Amino acid sequence: MTAILLALGSSIGYGVTDFLGGLAARRMPVLLLGAITQPLGLIALLLVVPFTDGVMSEQTLIWGVVAGVGGSAGYVLLFRSLAIGPMSVASPLSALVAVVLPVTAGLVFGERLSPGAWAGIALGVIAVIMVSQVHEDAPHPVSTHVLVLSGAAGVCISVFLVALERSPDNSGLWVLVVERTVASVLLVVLAVGTRSLVRPTQTGLVLAGTSTLLDLVATFMFVLATREGLLSVVAVITALYPAATVLMARGILGEQLQTLQRLGLLLAAVSVSLLAVSG
Repeated sequence: MTAILLALGSSIGYGVTDFLGGLAARRMPVLLLGAITQPLGLIALLLVVPFTDGVMSEQTLIWGVVAGVGGSAGYVLLFRSLAIGPMSVASPLSALVAVVLPVTAGLVFGERLSPGAWAGIALGVIAVIMVSQVHEDAPHPVSTHVLVLSGAAGVCISVFLVALERSPDNSGLWVLVVERTVASVLLVVLAVGTRSLVRPTQTGLVLAGTSTLLDLVATFMFVLATREGLLSVVAVITALYPAATVLMARGILGEQLQTLQRLGLLLAAVSVSLLAVSG
């Protein structure tokens, strides 16, 4: 049950992060956003890590670097898609793609699921698909470009999640320190190289800062959840994060929900319940 609750908290955190980060990406270049949020997250981690348990090892370093590369690529692709397309499509599509690799990896790593867990996973995937439906009068258009960006973001997020799960159990926050260091260097270099370092608005900075802190909390909760439970289960619950994004987009931006999307949200709740009981 602990893993389920942690994964659910991670899902909510990622969903709100996507919404706030998507709003920030509409106010500044995506690479500038990354060049702000990733170093900010790294500073926050460095302030906290001396007071926590954790061991830096070769495996921690390796998987942290892999997570940093996958995470930074996923960050740019996802927030670009959130900036130019409807959040109620970009976020769910990336999540749908992102859930496939971790579930497959979990099975390859030897995880065995009960029939109830399989049912919960199946319902979770269906829920993401249903939530991904969009109406014709969405505030931001759905284009092939948005779909490709969202799908590619999902692949990179998969790499990020699997790498974090593979890090040693005793790594603590150090795997996140390595991940944020790599992501910070990559995104700052890209921002400088593309001349994206312009002066952001105050609103953009507030949104970026808030999304950074939520992203850190959500990521750490995911890592803890994988320590307590199966990756294949935790990944599916975490991948339900678009529910929070869609609900916030509905309430704040006025992006209308179709009946199918509402049913998808309900199905997501059933999926989490099944996985909780089966876990």
